[in-house]
Amino acid sequence: MSSTEILIIICTLGALLLGAWSYQQSNATPQVDLREKLKNLAKDPEAMAREIELGTDRKPIFETINFRKFFTKFTGKAYMDDLEKELTQCDIPLKPGEFVAMRLAGVVLTFALVFLISKNVYMGLAIGGVMTFVHIPILKIKRSMRVNKFVLQLAEFLVLITNSLRSGQTFLQGVDIASKDSPNPIGMEFRLLLKETNLGIPVETAFNNMLIRVPSEDLKIVMSAFSIQRNVGGNLADIMDQVAAMIRQRIAIQGQIKVLTTQGKLSGAIVGLLPFGLATVISLINYEYMSKLWTARTEPGLGLTDKYMGPILLGIGVFMELLGCFVIWKICDIEV
Repeated sequence: MSSTEILIIICTLGALLLGAWSYQQSNATPQVDLREKLKNLAKDPEAMAREIELGTDRKPIFETINFRKFFTKFTGKAYMDDLEKELTQCDIPLKPGEFVAMRLAGVVLTFALVFLISKNVYMGLAIGGVMTFVHIPILKIKRSMRVNKFVLQLAEFLVLITNSLRSGQTFLQGVDIASKDSPNPIGMEFRLLLKETNLGIPVETAFNNMLIRVPSEDLKIVMSAFSIQRNVGGNLADIMDQVAAMIRQRIAIQGQIKVLTTQGKLSGAIVGLLPFGLATVISLINYEYMSKLWTARTEPGLGLTDKYMGPILLGIGVFMELLGCFVIWKICDIEV
């Protein structure tokens, strides 16, 4: 066994251990000094809300490792803050440092497996590089699905609040009643809003925190209507009833647009995936023939460009395919 293979095996075992630890950390909350925790939560209402939702009854295996502090040295604090907000929007119970550690473990493990199977360093680096960015579309899709589910539940939730207001309840009492009878994610989010207000956070601030967790234009309309009524006055029940009707109309229009643009999106997906599928089939039939695209030429006297012409052309082709799919998708993505 060569030294390279031994190094790959060591990296694989390390990635597996890191991934197992990160998975365990996803079900754990670090135990720190109570005064320090309250001090930190008081500075960050969003962190306070998330702490309330996750609870503190779970214990980690390792309490001394701070992934966020370690990775912040390489990625910067702004990146970690944005990643934390994105994980919150996706409702993923992981801290930014833990998520980056899991990504790193996945990249190393992918590279090791591809190299051991194909014995090709360039292919391992290429697929490992793809794994570095594969979380971006996954998080966007998960966030979009969660926001869409929230919006679909919002109109009925407002109707429940309207009925409570007309029966003599206050807005927060109506939210309490409606959140108990509503499924997640809308029930969970409004219960979190109530917990924040019970801790002394103003309702407008709690709404802003919810808007960070659920970036929806419909929720922004609800928040604006509530703020205007709170400052100017008026019948809140009628306002919420009109907002619910408007949200229903927006959902209906979005549904019509989705039906009309489905064919274009499907065509873009098929055209974009066809070259990858064809390359996979040809590789299974004749691997040596296709391997010239990602293997450097070894003939003497070749320049650097000629030597790596295959990988260069493959990279250009993949980039153009992804660019075409992106353009088609943006054309069909019509906002209401």
